[in-house]
Amino acid sequence: MRLPTTSRRRALISGTVIACAGALSPAPDGRAATPPPPTTPQAHHAAPPAHPATHPAAHSAARPVPAGESISVTGGITTPTGVRNTTPGGGMMPVQTAPKSRSEVTRDFIAKKPANTTVQAMLASMPGVSYARSDPYGQISRGIVVRGLNYTQVGYLVEGIPLTDGVYLSPDAIGGSPDMENVSSVALTQGSPDISSPAYYSVGAEIRTTLRDPARKFGGLLESSYGTWKMKKEFARIDTGEIGHTGIRAFMSYSWSYNRFWQTPGSLTRHHVDAKAVKEWGDGNSAGLTFLWGHYIAGGINANGAATPTKAAFEKLGTSALYYNADYTPGVGSYWQLSRLRNDVLAIVAPVRLNLGSGLKLSVTPYFISWDKWTNYGETISQDHSYYGTRLAGPLSLPDVAANGRQTVEVVDPQHQRTLSLMTDLAWTHGHNTLRAGYWYAYLDMPERANYAATSAQGLPANAWGRYGVTTADGQVMSGWDIVFRQQTNALFLEDAYNALGGRLKMNAGFKAVMIQRWVSNLIPGAATYKNGANYVEPLPQLSASFDITPDDQIYVNGTTSFKAPDRSEAYIDIYDAASPIPIQGHPQNMKSEYAIGEELGYRHNGLVHLSAALFNYNMVNHDVLSTAFVGGSLVTAPIILGGQTIRGAQLEVGLRPWHFFSPYASGSYVHATTDNDFRVGNDLLPTAGKTAVNTPSFTGAIGLAYDDGTYFGNFNLNYIGRRYSTFMNDESMPGYLTSDITLGYRMPTLHVAHTALYRPQIQLNLMNIGNNIYYAQAAGLTSNARTMKGLYGTTIAGKSPTYQIGGGFAIAGAVTIGF
Repeated sequence: MRLPTTSRRRALISGTVIACAGALSPAPDGRAATPPPPTTPQAHHAAPPAHPATHPAAHSAARPVPAGESISVTGGITTPTGVRNTTPGGGMMPVQTAPKSRSEVTRDFIAKKPANTTVQAMLASMPGVSYARSDPYGQISRGIVVRGLNYTQVGYLVEGIPLTDGVYLSPDAIGGSPDMENVSSVALTQGSPDISSPAYYSVGAEIRTTLRDPARKFGGLLESSYGTWKMKKEFARIDTGEIGHTGIRAFMSYSWSYNRFWQTPGSLTRHHVDAKAVKEWGDGNSAGLTFLWGHYIAGGINANGAATPTKAAFEKLGTSALYYNADYTPGVGSYWQLSRLRNDVLAIVAPVRLNLGSGLKLSVTPYFISWDKWTNYGETISQDHSYYGTRLAGPLSLPDVAANGRQTVEVVDPQHQRTLSLMTDLAWTHGHNTLRAGYWYAYLDMPERANYAATSAQGLPANAWGRYGVTTADGQVMSGWDIVFRQQTNALFLEDAYNALGGRLKMNAGFKAVMIQRWVSNLIPGAATYKNGANYVEPLPQLSASFDITPDDQIYVNGTTSFKAPDRSEAYIDIYDAASPIPIQGHPQNMKSEYAIGEELGYRHNGLVHLSAALFNYNMVNHDVLSTAFVGGSLVTAPIILGGQTIRGAQLEVGLRPWHFFSPYASGSYVHATTDNDFRVGNDLLPTAGKTAVNTPSFTGAIGLAYDDGTYFGNFNLNYIGRRYSTFMNDESMPGYLTSDITLGYRMPTLHVAHTALYRPQIQLNLMNIGNNIYYAQAAGLTSNARTMKGLYGTTIAGKSPTYQIGGGFAIAGAVTIGF
């Protein structure tokens, strides 16, 4: 029987069996509903989800189907990992309605990836994304680029708060970020963020990570994972269900993981806790409390990953070019155990949603983030010719001076950030209009004082976390930088949304003003810039509209603005080193905010086949290009102001709802990003205007195929990243490359052991980077030109080779998961 269009759309959106037999009642354990007798050969595999609100598409499952009609669509399974097999594209293309480009993955995809992977790795197949997976599991990799814009221009929100280093804008990929077992969805908005977003710096895109809600019934999950590179992860979660008759429900989880690095002799150890409590009452009232805590230590690896060789070094030495020295030599600073990271993160967020009646809704969200991060690396200092700022510091009292008169030390760089914030949002709906007004305040404080820890004869310092630093002849602790960074942010926004034509036409107009005050000081003796700072005030208007051509088809258009204040303390103060009284890295003068104006035109179709297509254009000024450089032995970020940039392109996503248990997915994008200005080198200019932007592939694409019949499951993902330039003059580039991953799994029936039900135990196998493809993942140290050439004014400008992050090798991991 052919259904009317509206009925067909309802049936396809639900992705589950909907029958005229009536509503389904919850199962006793609260995990799933009990389906009616099957009406088709496939119907016995389907069951509606236990918590429809946790899945964007599941809201439509409650819509009635006209009496006398029934259909069946494969999907709607129940699993302890949260997989429902209802999202198109194997979990990679849920229904979207926002008037802007947005891609998303749900539990149907997330649960089938390795247990110790990260949020950023989940987005590798999204259109416009090039993800530099510089280790097989994606743990240390931060190299995500969206439409040519780097991670400092991509907002990263967890439960609505920016879980990002507030100074260096580095996303917290593995410290405080939640375990993927607790993540219900990860959404990527390609373009500027929502007007109420606290990630003001999201010039290029915004990532929103949402945790699962606590279950309504008591239960839990146990998972144990093992893999190559000695990977191990143990995970345990317990749901309280409703506590008494309070309406409060909560979950808490703990995980421990360990793995060796494929590039270096080092390893990573991580401990993590996620906890969330929710109380709901009345009509649309709720209060919650989310707690995230993480601690990890990584040895034998720099803050920006493994060593980053030039092309010549990598082609000559292969992967051995990525290693630090495996054995300690006195007077040499490249011993692998002196390069390490430590990260301790605590985040607390307490959202409150209140329905005040008369169309008024209030949202208040206070949050607190504590971030302690140590970034250490090896170096050597002279006993008699070392400097503390501009002052000669020696002779130093050092325990193990080598024959060359130098002592190996570990440079200890601790950052202690504290952020306290309040977000408010008041919405009033009257007739066809919804008016929203909001205010966001945040205060950040960060001291960062480096010191030098002398090593013993075995190559290790007495303390690598800030104690027992090398002192000068007059007893002062030596340091290369002694920074105090404070920031205060105020943001106001006002937005009006208007619905017409029965809700088919939606129009939004909004205005946001962001005001940032920064105070930065450097307490190093003799520092030329002792105090610095800046005030930034930016107006950010937004306009958007969408029109539902049919219940299944939507077109949208938007015009947005966004900005990013300069990141990194190096934008304001100079960096010193013991080797010289002259700064080894000076700060740019009068560094301005990056500002972007963007437009998008898009089309979506929802049905058995989901399709999303968009055209986009950005115009940027004061574009800040992310690069790295070795400063005093450390691989640090270095600001490069390139000027204007224009980005234009198109993207496409296609996904199929589960059909005979198969769900294919494909995405592709074309990006044409060009530099608008010539690049200054000294007193001359290089003709970079019109050149292709660095680290920006013109073409990216992905193919995915998922299978899940409720018992057997698996998926295949293939990613292609096109050629990218690594110099502003486009005279050196990285070739394009392919990577592919496979997942295989099996779910058992529920087992009963000693009066305990073990809910659908499953085993899963993940194979990453099949074929062990070793590739240039991303340019790390950008240069203006690789070949010597003359500038526009006739100066000879020497060429310098860029450096590269190298893509992670092959890995295989297995996991056993049990629900109860």
